[in-house]
Amino acid sequence: MIFSEHIYIRELDVSDVDQQYVDWLNDPEVNRYMEVRHSINTYESCCNFVELVSGDSTAYLFGIFLKSDGRHIGNIKLGFIDWRYKTGQISFFIGDKSFWGKGFASEAISLVSKFGFTELGLERIEAGCYESNLSSLKTLMRCGYSVEGFFRKSFILDGRRESCFWLAILKSEFVYGP
Repeated sequence: MIFSEHIYIRELDVSDVDQQYVDWLNDPEVNRYMEVRHSINTYESCCNFVELVSGDSTAYLFGIFLKSDGRHIGNIKLGFIDWRYKTGQISFFIGDKSFWGKGFASEAISLVSKFGFTELGLERIEAGCYESNLSSLKTLMRCGYSVEGFFRKSFILDGRRESCFWLAILKSEFVYGP
């Protein structure tokens, strides 16, 4: 477990998968900017995903939990780790909408970035977000990530072409703090 002021993160286990978790991934508001929006998620598919990532030496899937009561409110993944080049990519979501806009994603990003740089020895962590996902863009930038690229009309969202920001932070730029 890794702690910050309001949350802790820990690697997810199949026992963390419940109906609430499945419902998050099927909620159009929650999954709007996630690739899981293209399929129906089931308890079995979620368990299979958690098992798959736990056996992957290039990924860490963490749950985001409240320190106050241990409630699972979302996930954050550090994946696509390239051990040769010491790089990785983060992706995240807050599934419990009552915790949107309260800084929990920022705390989780800071924790996972610190983990990637200090525990795994990464030198660079990247993230992408849709052009219209201004909340994620602002959150990543608040955590020290810089926009490095803009992929024009590279995805389809709500039936129209959508662009994507590409961001990154270097180990030498990272300052811990949610």
